[in-house]
Amino acid sequence: MTSLELSGISKRYGAKSVLADVSHRFEPGLTLLTGPSGAGKSTLLRLIGTAEKPGKGVISWDGAALPGGRAALRRTLGYAPQAVELPEDLTAREFALHIAALKGLDAKAADTQFGAITDAIGLHADINNRIASFSGGMRRRLVFAQALLGQPRLLALDEPTAELDRETARKLGTLILQRASEAIVVMTTHLADELAPHATAVLRVENGALVRTA
Repeated sequence: MTSLELSGISKRYGAKSVLADVSHRFEPGLTLLTGPSGAGKSTLLRLIGTAEKPGKGVISWDGAALPGGRAALRRTLGYAPQAVELPEDLTAREFALHIAALKGLDAKAADTQFGAITDAIGLHADINNRIASFSGGMRRRLVFAQALLGQPRLLALDEPTAELDRETARKLGTLILQRASEAIVVMTTHLADELAPHATAVLRVENGALVRTA
């Protein structure tokens, strides 16, 4: 079975300890991360999304410890960080196809999938417009859409519904739950209360620790 395991993970930024000896095994389904601002939720997602490396401890994907297993993980990873610099001179579609190429996806299939995802979340009419013209909410939807390309077996989503109206946020929630039926989805969201009944687990990040609350 697909699994992501954290064993004794710690992370510091200078003198500040953000995560300390975190261990948890993630399996297919939706895992919600909750906790106060600055508790380390985004740091944990960056580690899961391979954007950063832990100071101590081991992250394993399907039984293979990173960094050795990093290449296999990245081929099936969808990562949507809360803050990301997008290429302003590209259209949304060009950006998505660039991400698809990095993942080794078939361009035609990825283009078709990107069209379906953006249609579902109300962005399809703008996919041939340059990202420079996009509002904050449009950028958020684009980052979410690229994360879903290739039907990843691991999704790490940091506040994907921020800056979105309630109806659009619910549309994203529907796609997230569809992917969670087959994949490991780890996310933070202001819709945690609405999604909690559908979650496999709800984990609270506080004082550098990870505690299961549901």
